[in-house]
Amino acid sequence: MKLEALILFFSLLVAPIAHLTGARPDHAGLTLMVVPPWEDAVQVADVAQARLIGPTRAPFGLLIEIDDLAQLDRLERAGAWFFLDARKVEWICG
Repeated sequence: MKLEALILFFSLLVAPIAHLTGARPDHAGLTLMVVPPWEDAVQVADVAQARLIGPTRAPFGLLIEIDDLAQLDRLERAGAWFFLDARKVEWICG
C-alpha cells in the first residue's frame, strides 16, 4: 500500500513540473528564468542582456524580458536551468 501511495504522489507531482519545464517559450517577451541556487540570477540575466522585470525575485527564478529567442541560448550558457513562458505560469505566482 505504501508503494502505491508513493507512486501516486510522485506521479501527481512530477507530471505538472515536467509539463511546465518541457517546452521553451516560442516567442520573445516576458519569461520566467529558473537558475540553480549557486548561480546569481541577476548576473546570468546581465550576461545575456535580458531586461529584469520587477523589484523582487523568487529564490530560484527571475522574471525577465527577452528580445529574441537567441537570448535563451545565451542565458543557458550563462547558467540558467530552464525557462517558462510567464503568461502560461502566472497562476503559480498569482
